[in-house]
Amino acid sequence: MKFWESSIIKSLGWKEEPKGIAKVMSICMLIVIVSAIFLPTNILEIKFISLIIWGSIILFFVLLAYVMIKRFL
Repeated sequence: MKFWESSIIKSLGWKEEPKGIAKVMSICMLIVIVSAIFLPTNILEIKFISLIIWGSIILFFVLLAYVMIKRFL
């Protein structure tokens, strides 16, 4: 089964596999959600894990700004 066809992904509201920037944004969002729910606090304090999470958040908002600017121009 493909990742985007799983029941968990369908319950999050994605009807079909995202393409391009939307795919990267959704993966960033999943990284942050999964790390916030499933990782214990002591693992989140590790610099490398924290860097991945913050990098995902920053990348998500940069891509969101890019999509919004592209849509309005």
